[in-house]
Amino acid sequence: MSTGATAVAAVDLGATSGRVMLGVVGDGRIELQQAHRFENRLVTREGHLSWDIEALWAEIRHGLTRAHAGAVEQGLEGLESIGIDSWAVDYGLVGPDRPDGNTGERHGEVIAYRDDRTDGIAERVAQAFPRERQYARTGIAQQPFNTLYQLVADDRLDALPEGASLLMVPDLVAFLLTGRRRTEITNASTTGMLSVSEDDWDDELLAAAGVDRSLLAPLIAPGERVGTVHAGLADELGIGEVPVIAVGSHDTASAVLAVPADGTGTVAYISSGTWSLVGLELPHAVATEEAREAGFTNERGVDGTVRFLKNVAGMWLISESIRQWEEDGESVDLGDLLRAAATAPADRFRIDPASPEFLAPGRMADRILHSARPLGDVEHPRSRAELVRCILESLAETYRDELQQACRLAGMPLPQRLHVVGGGSRNALLNQLTADAVGIDVVAGPMEATALGNVALQARTLGALADGSGALRDAVRTSVDLELSSPAPD
Repeated sequence: MSTGATAVAAVDLGATSGRVMLGVVGDGRIELQQAHRFENRLVTREGHLSWDIEALWAEIRHGLTRAHAGAVEQGLEGLESIGIDSWAVDYGLVGPDRPDGNTGERHGEVIAYRDDRTDGIAERVAQAFPRERQYARTGIAQQPFNTLYQLVADDRLDALPEGASLLMVPDLVAFLLTGRRRTEITNASTTGMLSVSEDDWDDELLAAAGVDRSLLAPLIAPGERVGTVHAGLADELGIGEVPVIAVGSHDTASAVLAVPADGTGTVAYISSGTWSLVGLELPHAVATEEAREAGFTNERGVDGTVRFLKNVAGMWLISESIRQWEEDGESVDLGDLLRAAATAPADRFRIDPASPEFLAPGRMADRILHSARPLGDVEHPRSRAELVRCILESLAETYRDELQQACRLAGMPLPQRLHVVGGGSRNALLNQLTADAVGIDVVAGPMEATALGNVALQARTLGALADGSGALRDAVRTSVDLELSSPAPD
């Protein structure tokens, strides 16, 4: 790494864990170092399943201090910027700034998308604003937990003081750092309230759902500066008043930015983690009625792109099954489990990974066992390895079906390669099963795609990487090792 290297911090918050990563960029390469990793806990507060934002904020502050120290230890001056990404749809409510100059305080908890408060809400909204019209105006699949439906279910809004704001989770963290209220557009697009054709909220939909537009903070694009870390916090953390840069704040937007494609042909990807996001990177939305009926969504990407994708429950199925077994007193090692699954009999059972029955936490292995459909004479999986094999084979076939569907809806041929990025890219068995099912090469990696996309966009904004998403992907390819899985010969 050259002496002119640039150090930035990526705050990357996932649904089960978070981390602060130090990214050092120089000579067209990106080096990532984990400064701090921490658990992200769901808690029940005020009668709702919620995120422990106070704990997250404490861990983020600690991580930023460690990231700055890590940069200094390498002979750099310290952090030059911070970027934040997280999961989508969830938000905090923040009151108006106070007359004494202090920023507004949070009102209530950040309620999690897995909470049951939105049960039946999508149907209620559809009565006032039909589903077909919602999709035509936003391009967003009507998941029961979309922000629009959460707001309709939110009984705290009437008591909010004038000047209060809704801030998506990464925007809430940016607000805590800078005092600036902004809504980054890749995450805004997941709310079900952003216009599919304009960089603005859809007023007709907001009015029909009873959402006050004044609650929504001004939009900001990836690469723009939110603000700077305010002086008191900068002193507390010892990091200086560094800029906070809006990245692709929906973690999938940052992950797709780091897909190491070579610039030829349409980019097909699976962002594989708690969820598997299967889709294409397109220059425009596909907001047709057929796409709506197929369950596809059009989320904004970096540099004006669209992520045309389908949500599938991914590694959540395995991690929740392991959690059940461990709570039952069994010792489970994921590596051993996958090796056993690789030798388990093939093609004996299937589930539908997209079924709503797998959305909620708790006793996942039991639910999968109950739902497993036999393909032969054996009635149900008889071991943990067989159950995991069932999950992985079902996921691979779902990936195939959804990718083929995406290409058909977008009017394009199946690409020659499928890129798998994120934590799930380490699952060599699933990668091979996917290559066999889809019939094309699967390129696995980078595992740290979200953090790499976050860091790369900050670096470009600071001038440490060249302009254009192609240059960012060139830097990613130069910086990581990739693994190729080709379809097994017939």
